[in-house]
This record gives sequence, C-alpha cells and structure tokens, in this order.
Amino acid sequence: MRWTQRDTWHTPGTTPGATVTPSLAMKSLSPRDSLQALPPLRAVPSDSEADRRVMGERIAYFGAVVGALSLAFYAFNWLLSVLVNPHWWYQLVHPATFMHLAASCVFWLLWLLCRSGERSAAQLNVLDVGSLLAASVLYALMIGLAPGRGFPQALILTLILVTTLSTHAIIVPATARRTAWVSALAAAPVPFTTYVVTLEQPPSELVLRTWGPLASAAFVGAWCLLGVATCSLASRIIYGLQEQVRAATELGQYTLEEKIGEGGMGVVYRARHALLRRPTAIKLLSPERADARQIRRFEREVQLTSLLTHPNTIAIYDFGRTPDGVFYYAMEHLDGITLEDLVNHDGPQPAGRVRDILFQACSALVEAHQLGLVHRDIKPANIMLSRRGGVPDHVKVLDFGLVKELSEPDATANSQPALLGTPLYLAPEAITNPEAVGPCADLYALGAVGYHLLTGHPVFEGQSIVEVCSKHLMAEPEPPSLDPRLDVPAPLEQLILACLAKAPGGRPKDAATLRDLLLHLPLSGSWSPADAQRWWDSRAPELRAHIERERGEASNGAPATLAIDLKARALRSRATP
Repeated sequence: MRWTQRDTWHTPGTTPGATVTPSLAMKSLSPRDSLQALPPLRAVPSDSEADRRVMGERIAYFGAVVGALSLAFYAFNWLLSVLVNPHWWYQLVHPATFMHLAASCVFWLLWLLCRSGERSAAQLNVLDVGSLLAASVLYALMIGLAPGRGFPQALILTLILVTTLSTHAIIVPATARRTAWVSALAAAPVPFTTYVVTLEQPPSELVLRTWGPLASAAFVGAWCLLGVATCSLASRIIYGLQEQVRAATELGQYTLEEKIGEGGMGVVYRARHALLRRPTAIKLLSPERADARQIRRFEREVQLTSLLTHPNTIAIYDFGRTPDGVFYYAMEHLDGITLEDLVNHDGPQPAGRVRDILFQACSALVEAHQLGLVHRDIKPANIMLSRRGGVPDHVKVLDFGLVKELSEPDATANSQPALLGTPLYLAPEAITNPEAVGPCADLYALGAVGYHLLTGHPVFEGQSIVEVCSKHLMAEPEPPSLDPRLDVPAPLEQLILACLAKAPGGRPKDAATLRDLLLHLPLSGSWSPADAQRWWDSRAPELRAHIERERGEASNGAPATLAIDLKARALRSRATP
C-alpha cells in the first residue's frame, strides 16, 4: 500500500492533521438529507428569497404530483369503462368527466404558476389554499353530476379528496393548525353535497335506506374529519422535524447547508449568513474532540489565522460558540480546485504556471513567517486554485490547524515528541526534531509541492511511513529534468531542489528570499494570464464536474450533508435557557 498525499502522520495522543477540502460539494443526497439541506420553512412562507423559492418549489411539486395522479386515475377509470361498459363513450362526454379534468387542470396550473419561484409570500399562500378549495368544489360537483348520484360516488370522491389533502400535508410543510383549518375548509363541500344528493335521490342500498340523507352525510363527514386529523398529525411531525433541523443547523447568524470537507480539527460545512449573501464556510470542532486541550487548540488556530490578511491566505470572518457548546469559526468559501486534484487529473503542469503558483503561496508564507507563524502542513491538498474577482489561477493557502507560533511553546506538544504533518511533505528536521521546526520547514514542503506540480508525483514515495521518512532524511531527489517527457527549465529546477536541501541552511534564507527568486526567475514561454483564462473557461468546468462525480461515487450513496448529531443538538438547544 502506497502512502498518498491525503495520508497524515501523527504519533499517539496527537490529533491527525488531515486534509480539509472546502471546494466541491458532493451531491449524493438521500431523500432525508435532501430535506435537511433545504432552507428552513415556516408555516407561512416569509419574504426571504430562500423561503419563497423553496416554498414555491414545494407547492409546484405538489401540483405536479396530484395532477399526474388525477390524470392517471382518469385514464384507469376510462380503460375500465371500455372493458366492462358497452356505452363507454358516454364516459367521455359526461359532465362529471369534465369536472374531473378541470380538477386536474387546477393542479397543473398550480405547478405552472409556482415552479419559477418568483411569487411573493402572499401569492404563494393564495395559490396554495385556492387550488385546494377549487379542487374541493370540483370534487363536490362530481358527486352531484356522477352517474347514479349516490352514496358510493360520495365515498369514492371522499377518498380522492383525503388522498389529495394527505399529499399536500406531506409535500408542503406547515404547522398542524394551518393544515387543520385549510384541510377542513377544503373538505367542507363534500359532506354538504352528499346530503343534498342523497336528499333529492335517496340511495337504494339496504343500509342507506335505514340511515337516510343526514346519516349518509355524517358518515362521509366523519371520514373527512379523520382525514383532516391525519393530515394535521403528518404536518406536525414533518414541521417539527424541520424545526429540529433548523435549530440544530443554526450557529448564531449562520445556517449550515452542506458538508464540504473534514480536517484534523473538525468538519467544514457550506453555510449562509442570515443577512449577507456572500458564500461562507463554517468549521465545527468535532464533538468527540471537544476536550479542554482540543478546544484551546481550536481557538488558537482561528486566533492565529485571523492575524493573516494576505490575499493568498484564506480569510476568517467570525468565531463563536453556540449556547449548547459547539465551537465554530466562519471563513470565506472557495469554489476552486486543490493542487492535489489538479495534478491527479491533469498531470504535470507547465513550468510557468508552477512558478506563478509557488510565488503566490510563498507570498502568503512571507506574512505568516513575519508574524512568527509556521504552517507545518503545506501540501497540494492545502493549496486551492480558483478564479477570484475575474482573476484566474488565484492561490489560497488553507488549513492552519497545525500552525506553530515561534514565540510560544508548542501548544500541540505532549510529554512525548509529536510528529505532525503529511509524510510526503515533511522536512528532515520535522522528522528528527519536530519541536524545533521553523519557517524553513515550510520552504521544504513548498519545494516538494513544486516538485509534485512539475513531475506529477511526490518527491519520495514508499510502501510505509518509515520508508518515506527515511528517504526524506537520506535520499537525494531525482532531478525532474531526467524525465525525457518533461520540459523543466534549469533555473526552476535548481530553485526547487535548493528548497529540498536536507539542511535548513542549504535552502533559501527565508520565504521573502524565495519569493523574490521566483519573481525574477527567467522562464521562456511562461504561463500567461491569457493561458490561465482559457484553462478556466474550457478545462476547469469539465475537471470540477469530473471531481464532483468521483467524490459522489466514492461516498457510495452515503449522505454528504449534515453529519453532526442533529437530535442531540436540538435537545441541548431546548434545554438551554
């Protein structure tokens, strides 16, 4: 088994510095998780754009489902008439048939009017309630116009009405109270019509000769009341579950939407702010890791990262703790591609592009090192490539979960020396003396990233962690130019190999020096902004779609959304004063 870039080494008692990939959201969602991923719904849709859009989609879906079922029932009834009734053609022109088709048209019209999601909250409510009332009146007219005009027809139409109301309660969440009065209002015409019909033309069945019109209407009304109660119960359960999800997924002003990554310190979700429209990523401290030491480390991570303001470093927006004790911080959401995914799918990169990527990543490290911070986990999976503000190939350095502050004792150190980082990108001194790791270790890792970009494979590979680390300590990297398939300029190769020197003193003096060397590196046929723009216009969409499909298949149908303990969070929220 070969060690890959996502493998992270840690000694017992330490937290793994795993990969965080906040870029592409997997979409293999089960129906239950799809419901959870939707924005919270109110009993009556609010004026927020998200609520109106989702409510409109739900109402439109209800109209399409019931409209299709209504047409299917009509087709089945017509086919049955053809088979058993010699006067089947009469079925096509009977007034009750037109009422049936009109009810189907009401629901298809509802679908047509609501599917765009552009209706206001008031319009959605009028269309929702109005469609049910219109269908109920048409069903009642069907009872009065149906052949025979008797109690059996009333029972059949009652069954159809209750099915419609139940479908509405399931698809369009609302409070139990709202469902009760809307369903009762929609069901009221059916018992009344049953009474009028049986009064004018009493049924011939033996039992109904005993009951009479009033008892017949009461019997139908009882079934309608049972249907209303069932619909109200369904709404109470569904609406209650959504309220629990809403309570569990709200973190201050943020609402979690979808899981997009996982790191050594916690889980990352895409989120939305209650007022702002900018994309946001929320990192939660995993509950199983929320001991006092890990909480201090989590706070330290966000506090140190928030000091960094370089445009090539991921930006921190907010930090907080919910009333039920969940620690989180909000950062910018990046819709891009990690260098790991880039090389895995596109292979070795042009020398000019490698130089530009290393220059930007090194610029982010300059600020961090000047503030006395060492990243300690530079690797392709922690460097994101994106198009920001129309600028292609914009680099962001991610995941400062293993950052070390030079002026303070190592907050992650235990009584035993701890080795933190990713084996394929560990500097020799990080293996032999991890407590003394300095900025030069980041330069070694960045050189290893550049080597990987140029060649399409890591500097050293092995069958085990020990073998990989021994090569970092003893073996010399093979110059990329020895591969005849690669076109590697000598100046860039020399600079990368200098970064991979075993002794820190053999590497560039500091990140600022390396940045300047990269800036003035002579390269012929360098990667131009026009080249980058063409790549993002043509190749990037296809590559991102391919990566998303791969991750969806890798999940094997496992839910990709809210993996936190929703029930426990909801219970804690209710228990918190």
